[in-house]
Amino acid sequence: MIWLWIRFPLLFLVAVVMQTTVSKWIRIFDIGPDFIIIFIVLIALRRGPVVGALWGFFAGFALDVYAPVEWLGAHTISMVVLGFAVGQLEERFLTLNLGMKIGVLGLGFFICDIVYYLAVGFERGIVFNLLLTQTLPESLYTMVCGGVAFKFLFEGNLKNKHV
Repeated sequence: MIWLWIRFPLLFLVAVVMQTTVSKWIRIFDIGPDFIIIFIVLIALRRGPVVGALWGFFAGFALDVYAPVEWLGAHTISMVVLGFAVGQLEERFLTLNLGMKIGVLGLGFFICDIVYYLAVGFERGIVFNLLLTQTLPESLYTMVCGGVAFKFLFEGNLKNKHV
């Protein structure tokens, strides 16, 4: 029973440690995976939109601690939207197989970055350039790493346990 209470905080801690250490080691041309987004998508797919949004809030708030003051709250908003949207998609519309879960991870990455760029207030030309040069490669890399994580974490237990 205690495992149910410490599982998600422990996974979040693992994601943060991987984001701060492993992600820097496996960067290619300054492009690396985002383990925090993998964590939020995983939680939202497993537990639904409310838990996904809650963990999106915690993760975004943790990221905002290190953000410049003028952008405070942008990570929180984008991660909450990501957690809720992914959880809502899985819960309301369809049950996804592994390939579709990886596709949802990529789509969620784009949604998260677009919401972040809008919250920060970047201009349209800059946003388009960032989407092509940063978001697209990072999204693909995150999808590869997320595919490995989903394969191991969803293996044998593809039923979702929404609260």
